[in-house]
Amino acid sequence: MSDARKWSAAQLRAIEERGKNLLVAAAAGSGKTSVLVERIIRRILQGETDVDRLLVVTFTNAAAAEMRERIEAALAQEIAKGTVSPKLERQLALLSNASISTLHAFCQNVIRRNFSVIDLDPKFRLANEQEKRLLQQDALEEVFEKKYDEAQEDFLSFAAAYGTERGDEALYAMVLRLHAFSCSQPFPTLWLDALAESFDLAEQQRLLATPWAQSVLAQISFELAAGLAAIGRLVEKAAALGYETCHAALEGDEKILKDLLDALAARDWEGLRQAFSSYAHARMSFPKGMDEEEKEEAKRLFTQPRDRVKQRLKKLRDTYFHATEEELLDDLRALSGMAHAIVDVVKDFTASFQAAKKERGIVDFNDLEHFALAVLCDKDAPEGELRPSAQALALREKYEEVMVDEYQDTNGVQEAILSLVARADNLFAVGDVKQSIYRFRLADPQLFLKKQREYPALGEKYARIDLSENYRSRAGVLAAVNWIFSQLMTPEAMELTYDDAAALHFAAHYPEDSPKSLAGATELHIIESDAESSVEPEEEDEEKAETSAVADGGAEMPDGEEEEELKGFALEAAFIARRVRELMESGALVADKDSYRPLRWRDIVILLRAVRSKADILLEALRDADIPAYATLDAGYFQATEVRVVLAVLAVIDNARQDVPLAAVLCSPIVGLSVSELAELRLAAPEEDIFGALLVVNDPAAKFSASLREKVDAFLRVLCDWRDLVRRVSVPELIWQIYRDTGYYDYVGGMAGGLLRQANLRMLADRARDYEETNFRGLFRFLRFIEKMQQMETDLSAARTLGEGEDVVRIMTIHKSKGLEFPVVIVAGLGSKFNMQDASQDLLMHRELGLGLYRTEREKSLRYSTFAREAVAERIRRESKAEELRVLYVAMTRAREKLILVGSTKKLAACAEGWCSFVTQTERALPAHAALAANSFLDWLGMTVARHADGAPLREKAALLEKRVAPKGEDDSRWQVEIVPSAVVKSVSAAVAEDDELFEKLRRGEPLEASAERDAVERMLAWQYAPHGVDNVPAKLSVTELKRRFSVEDAAEEKVYIPLKEVHGSSKNVFKRPDFMQEKAGFSAAEYGTLMHAVLQHIDLAGDTGREGLEKQLANMVEKELLLPEQAKAVRLDAVASFLQSPLGTRMKKARRLWRELPFSRRLEAHRFYPEAEPEARIFVQGVIDVLFEDEAGALVLLDYKTDKNTRPAAVREKYRLQIEIYTEAVEAILGRKVAERCLYLLQDGSIVQL
Repeated sequence: MSDARKWSAAQLRAIEERGKNLLVAAAAGSGKTSVLVERIIRRILQGETDVDRLLVVTFTNAAAAEMRERIEAALAQEIAKGTVSPKLERQLALLSNASISTLHAFCQNVIRRNFSVIDLDPKFRLANEQEKRLLQQDALEEVFEKKYDEAQEDFLSFAAAYGTERGDEALYAMVLRLHAFSCSQPFPTLWLDALAESFDLAEQQRLLATPWAQSVLAQISFELAAGLAAIGRLVEKAAALGYETCHAALEGDEKILKDLLDALAARDWEGLRQAFSSYAHARMSFPKGMDEEEKEEAKRLFTQPRDRVKQRLKKLRDTYFHATEEELLDDLRALSGMAHAIVDVVKDFTASFQAAKKERGIVDFNDLEHFALAVLCDKDAPEGELRPSAQALALREKYEEVMVDEYQDTNGVQEAILSLVARADNLFAVGDVKQSIYRFRLADPQLFLKKQREYPALGEKYARIDLSENYRSRAGVLAAVNWIFSQLMTPEAMELTYDDAAALHFAAHYPEDSPKSLAGATELHIIESDAESSVEPEEEDEEKAETSAVADGGAEMPDGEEEEELKGFALEAAFIARRVRELMESGALVADKDSYRPLRWRDIVILLRAVRSKADILLEALRDADIPAYATLDAGYFQATEVRVVLAVLAVIDNARQDVPLAAVLCSPIVGLSVSELAELRLAAPEEDIFGALLVVNDPAAKFSASLREKVDAFLRVLCDWRDLVRRVSVPELIWQIYRDTGYYDYVGGMAGGLLRQANLRMLADRARDYEETNFRGLFRFLRFIEKMQQMETDLSAARTLGEGEDVVRIMTIHKSKGLEFPVVIVAGLGSKFNMQDASQDLLMHRELGLGLYRTEREKSLRYSTFAREAVAERIRRESKAEELRVLYVAMTRAREKLILVGSTKKLAACAEGWCSFVTQTERALPAHAALAANSFLDWLGMTVARHADGAPLREKAALLEKRVAPKGEDDSRWQVEIVPSAVVKSVSAAVAEDDELFEKLRRGEPLEASAERDAVERMLAWQYAPHGVDNVPAKLSVTELKRRFSVEDAAEEKVYIPLKEVHGSSKNVFKRPDFMQEKAGFSAAEYGTLMHAVLQHIDLAGDTGREGLEKQLANMVEKELLLPEQAKAVRLDAVASFLQSPLGTRMKKARRLWRELPFSRRLEAHRFYPEAEPEARIFVQGVIDVLFEDEAGALVLLDYKTDKNTRPAAVREKYRLQIEIYTEAVEAILGRKVAERCLYLLQDGSIVQL
């Protein structure tokens, strides 16, 4: 028992309260973990319960381990006091088996003890992420192939509306998102069905009774309120200046907005539509006699903000009132079929995915939750009802108390599990909803908010306890946090109330202040970026109208384009580097228990909303200033040079006929060809691919340097060794052998950042090992997995080489910082626009409002928004803004002693004008429409700090006419607000390069010598693509991708294996496929097609091709490990035998010349496949021809095997016409001869289709 610690009254209540459900709302730094541990320890020491009769659920494994260690230490401390207690020793013994874990670990334990209840293999294991993604991809391909074959109209409409011409990847992503969404609900199938059924509207249904109406009405109310507030300020300003005609027009606008609000309050849609359709603005004019300068100023003050309000109203009218109520309802009813089709796809995918996992004996994290729920929920209860099962009742009896940490991060299914285990009076939930920042993981903060609202009124069995004392930060930091969030966190805007119970109250112990301590004002530095606007003059008014920065839209935020944003951030990085060095050189001291010590690099953290792209800029700026720094990156692994080189080597081993990876390997240090040597190779064999050109090097007649011959010969020898090795060893073993053979691992170790590069290479081998532990095997599938990850933009974090004790400045995301604290926190990138992508994706989804769908017209290839889509988008935007504010709260509350806020924006005067819109308001909380209109963290900081006494620099920048009025409520915060011109930052950052001769000449204004290549470089830089040219045309395509573009995909035709036995020795194709992929055990069409092609490729045509002979050949393939025994059983030998005994097969066996699996690559005119491309544009096409032979009469015959179930000649002909045309052109170009005959052999029924 922690007797030495003095607990606050609220903490003590949370520790000692018994016999009721408790919700502990614990603010940042309030010691919630300590309170939870103390409650556990006291219950044990006071003899109330044994430690193994408590269920303690944490958010992370690390948190569970820490809690277990704290309890163990407390028990050991009690024992060490000298009183030998068998009871305490027993508790220590029980601790190892106590239920202190993550919720997933608890679920896993429930499942293992009750596997028979849910028909689960007791040997199940948890799938890793790689294995899960591969199975998902296979399930998606299988389901979509089936759906396309069924050709149901609603599904085809969905595919046409949301797919792309380049494939189904976008559709796959939508299905995965909706599947994940459904898994966060207790009853996924019911939830999905409800989504579809919400569009089944009755004929008498009214629009305002639909699920989406409240969201739309809230948006309209928000826009009207914002407009009315903006016009109201203009009315006051016009009156003060005596602009009578202007004042009259603005009063008319004010009446329009009030009339619209009255119509909205009447809740009559047609009446509201009539009001929006009939209003008209009066013409606004200014007093006569104004000069041009005065007119321009009047336009800035009145015309421009008024126009923005008018544009808002017009947008509302165009979005919601362009059609009658009945027409809007008809749009919704028309979506019913598509909604049901989407839900059916997700349900079919879920079934296929579940079957694949069950066959492999694996589960994922979603399964852990839902299987546990299935155990705990009475199977005889009505569908959708949470009634405890016998197993749940037994757990209720076992656990004296159910304790949940980080309760704000739970979701619907997790809440259901906890509710089934907890009794009516033994739930202890602790968390801080202001720190709920895991919306992307489908956490539902509404669960916490609901209890927070309801518990006080539910009676004596329920209680809410607020912990608001902060034991982490200095008073100045807390006052700054309170100033910001007391204005922004309101129920109307952000779902929260930031009252005194939510505010942070200083309770930390700090030694007496030293002149060198970090106590002082919170810093806000705003860098005025001088980046040019990307808005064209004729688009500027529209852009302003669309901008909802703050208040009346006066603040024009950056356009959001990454390039412009990064320009501004580069200025921030230079400024931050200067400020960090100033702190270190100032001799600043940080508190360390009861004294002070010098500030270290490791005491400083720089927080970013996202580190992608920005971390590199920041690292460079810090290192230029000689500041040691380290960034925790979430991505960038696949972009690392060393990783790309080794992946290229693996790709070449798998298929040497791939020009791009082969060129990368040849020019890498592994082979060491120069660019001129590579060009020499290509010129020596212009008709060949690069691998073909390599083979020419050994031709004695070819004129190559001895050095080039030596490099190429050495590479071909080692490549042949690797191709042989890949059949005998695992992929990770192959990777390490490549490192040994090439010395590349040691080579990168000598480069800049060598330790990190070597760690990345080790990580690649580890990833390959993890991959093979999933029971997937083979280099091809591993490379396919990596390719899919890159296509889905699923990158990996770079390897970590930094220890926790390193004295460096850390750069990390705000999410990574949650739960941590640092003496100095710099929050950067505050001017970056919020990512509202979730509200603009093609397919929108929300847990309550369901699907936001477009209405489509397939015949016209048109789609347009709907009432439902707009409603869902608006709700997502609101919830996203609320989460962004919680993210800012987490960032600011990480600071112990010093908080520094840095952001950049262009057109700062316009931004400041918008931020200062509320400086005369006396109410502390800002209007909801103002808070919701923010587009960045800087908007929120600007509009709140502008109202502070220390916000004078912002008010001066806005050229404010009104005098600031102090808002109500106490405030002890101090702010240091600095507006930094970009020229100042640039001069500082340029000083880093002052020793560079080029920069010295530029600084002195001296002319630079022109390069000899200047004219050529200028021409290249001045060249532009023609409008609508090849900017969207890929540089390289496979024939399969071209087929997919024209909806003729046949995944079984993808073949990448190219044998090398013609070059160096023999080569086996180890065609290994896991047993779950065999046809009788769930073979997909694609895998079955690949299997049949592989068999036909390796049949010895000179041997016995009768039934018995083929059986022996198949057995021989198994013996040589070309096939697995299970795969051999799936081969249709009757189909193979029928083909070989057919007239066509006989001709092939008697052929003069025969090519099987013939690879080719060609450059074709892009406009054949992409009409928008220029006539001269070319794309690179690769493919592999099944069979080409020259028959006894000397005629060339092109043959392709097909395993399609649809054998109608017309359909097959149309499906493969493009593919065979490309094959034919390739053969005729390569051999210079005409193809006499083109055939498709259909293995399904033995028929032949001539083309």
